Amino acid sequence: MATMSSFQERMENYRGIINERLHGVANKPNPTSFYEPVRYVLEAGGKRIRPILVILSCQAVGGKLESCLDAAVAVEILHNFTLVHDDIMDRDDLRRSRMTVHKKWDEATAILAGDGLVALAYHYLLKTEHVDLKEIADIFTDGIIDVCEGQALDKEYEGRFDIGLNQYLEMIEKKTARLLMIASEIGAIIGGANQNERAILVEYSRQLGNAFQIQDDLLDMETTSGKTFGSDIKRKKRTLLLVHAFEHANASIRETLWQIIHQPDITDADVMKVRDLLDACGTLRFAGQQVQLRIDQAKQLLRELPTSEARNDLMQLLDWILMRKS
Repeated sequence: MATMSSFQERMENYRGIINERLHGVANKPNPTSFYEPVRYVLEAGGKRIRPILVILSCQAVGGKLESCLDAAVAVEILHNFTLVHDDIMDRDDLRRSRMTVHKKWDEATAILAGDGLVALAYHYLLKTEHVDLKEIADIFTDGIIDVCEGQALDKEYEGRFDIGLNQYLEMIEKKTARLLMIASEIGAIIGGANQNERAILVEYSRQLGNAFQIQDDLLDMETTSGKTFGSDIKRKKRTLLLVHAFEHANASIRETLWQIIHQPDITDADVMKVRDLLDACGTLRFAGQQVQLRIDQAKQLLRELPTSEARNDLMQLLDWILMRKS
């Protein structure tokens, strides 16, 4: 089993490779109003989980790093497109502890940068040399549609209190898990996976993605996550936390939550009160348990793959999800 230090070293190496390639994505000088915001987004850093999933999925079935790098870069560019447009829609001020694009420039500039990122993502995806490139492009395209559907559901659910757990899970699978599933499936295809290996890696990423989003819901309640504190609560978004609380809390807690959520302006002090209420009714504990459940299911799936360093790294990636603070 790989040690955490060697795992971290390999992840840093992969991030370095991806960052170096991203550095050359938008290196044209003009027009400045287009390329400067694109560079700003791509050079902001980040965990690079999605391109790393492409790489590890490819390697876990016997593929080579060099064969999947263009696809890995494409997936990361696509991910950054979703961040830019999500930030506009959600009115977020911070992303990775920096001003969001629409705050640093304006909404029109951010929309254009996001549009350009989609085109750049396809530009790199189509550099991939593989006999099944059409299938890879179809998976990529269908995934974008699913991500957009997930974002639409997310917006539709704002302000509604009749959203159940299954509806929430459908939404986060499309909005968050789908892009991770794309990454693993494309990596598996490039690596030469058989149908069973491919299905295992896609399901692994579905569980990983759902765990990641639920953990993100929890991190929204933390002041040290590098994101706008309590932004989900302030926007009245349907997170697992509110879905569970309105289904399971007692009448007194539900009433207090209802009053806070229906205020025109929700302050940081209100968010702190919401966090205390969610703790009191067991919602925070439930959410943590849901993260752990999905991590355990993903680990069980991986055990069906042949032992390899890449498989072990996929295992370690799950443990990292549990420990992350941003």
